[in-house]
Amino acid sequence: MTSQRYVKALKEAGIKQERTGYNNPDADAYIERWFRTLKEDTVWLQEYGSFLEAKQNIDHYIAFYNDERPHSALGYLSPREFRQSVTSNVA
Repeated sequence: MTSQRYVKALKEAGIKQERTGYNNPDADAYIERWFRTLKEDTVWLQEYGSFLEAKQNIDHYIAFYNDERPHSALGYLSPREFRQSVTSNVA
């Protein structure tokens, strides 16, 4: 995660790398929970025949998760619906 080649690739892609300390497990809680949900809801339920098949399935799930899946923490709105409700109240 810190090799010069990796750091250079991130920089070229416009990605800012953030790392947390080994003694701060709560810092990664949201992303760790997201990956658990992804795996439980789709990845572990499939047997992929190819990388492309896996990518298509995961891309489809991410679209569903963001556009359709209700989230209790967002008042049972999808992230897209929640974002629209928040941004429509601005201005």
